[in-house]
Amino acid sequence: MFNDGVVDRQRVVANPGVPSKASGCRTSNKSSGNISGTAPQHSYRVGPGDDLKFNIFGEDGMSDIVARVDGAGYVQLPIVELVQVRGMTTRQIQRELKTAYEENFVKPWVTVELVNAESNPIYFLGEFKSSGVQYLEQPRTLLEALALGGGLTPDAYLPGARLLRNNQVCIVDLHGLLKEGRFEYNVYVNGGDVLFAPRKEDMQVYVLGAVEKPQSVPFGAEGRTLLEALSMAQGPIKSKALLGDVRIIRSYSTVEGELLIVDVEKMLEGRALDYPLEPGDVIYVPQNGLGNWNDAIDTILPTLELIGGIVTPIVLIKSL
Repeated sequence: MFNDGVVDRQRVVANPGVPSKASGCRTSNKSSGNISGTAPQHSYRVGPGDDLKFNIFGEDGMSDIVARVDGAGYVQLPIVELVQVRGMTTRQIQRELKTAYEENFVKPWVTVELVNAESNPIYFLGEFKSSGVQYLEQPRTLLEALALGGGLTPDAYLPGARLLRNNQVCIVDLHGLLKEGRFEYNVYVNGGDVLFAPRKEDMQVYVLGAVEKPQSVPFGAEGRTLLEALSMAQGPIKSKALLGDVRIIRSYSTVEGELLIVDVEKMLEGRALDYPLEPGDVIYVPQNGLGNWNDAIDTILPTLELIGGIVTPIVLIKSL
C-alpha cells in the first residue's frame, strides 16, 4: 500500500497461470484448469456447413461436384452415396474416397478441395468495426482474430473486453496485448469463440456496503465521480458508514487490478476533491476497518451476488 498524494493504493496481480499460444486461455472462476491444453491443428478439419469440391478425373459426370457437409457430418456423392467426413482433413477424405471408388473405377484419381469454410465461426460482439461472424480456415491468434473483426472502435473499453469459450470467460488481456505489447496474451482462438468488447459508456460501477441502496450505477458518456455514485445509491448510512476508509476495487484487466482507499469525509468537508471513477469500479463503504484485498473481496461478494452485479473477473478470482 502506498499513497500517491490523493489516495492509498495497493496494486494486485492475480496469476492463475500465464496463458500462451500453446496452452490457450484459462477460466476466470476459482478453478484455473486449462481450457485448451494443446496447440491447435494446423490442417483444417472439415465440419458441418463446409462446402467441398470433388473430382474423380476421367469419369463422366464426376467432375466439379460441390457438396455441403450436413449437420451429421456427411456428404452425398454419386455411387458411394453418404460419406462421413466430419473431423477429417481434405487429404484424409481423398484417401477414403480413393479406396471407396476403387470398387467401381480402375485406379481412380480423386481430388478434394475446400471451397467454403463455415464450420468454425468466431463471433465479434460490441465495439468492433466489423461486428458479426467470421470463419476460421486455419488457426488464428487473438491479434489475427481482431483483424478479422476489423479492429476495435475508439469507444471500445479494452479492460472490459472478454473472450467467451464453452460458456466460460477466458483470461485474456487486450489492454496489455495492444497497449503494452504483452504478447503472452496473444493466445489462439477456437471455432465457436465469442469476442466481446464493451463500450465505455455502457459499463457500470457498483456501490456496496453501508449505503442506503446498494446498486449498480451506469458509468455514462461523461463518466462518474465517487460522490456522484454514492449519491445515486442514496448516500451512506450515517450511523454505520466509515467514510474515511472507503474502498474502491479497480480492474485494469482480467488479471490485474488495484485496491484504493479514499477519505470521503475530506471530500464532504471540502478538504479534498471529488475522485473520478473508472468503468467496472466496485465502491465499498465499510462499517468496520478492512485489512487487505482478500478481506475486501470476502466482504463484498455476498452483496454483489444479491444485486446481480457482473464485474470484471479479477474481483471473482480468489487465488491472489
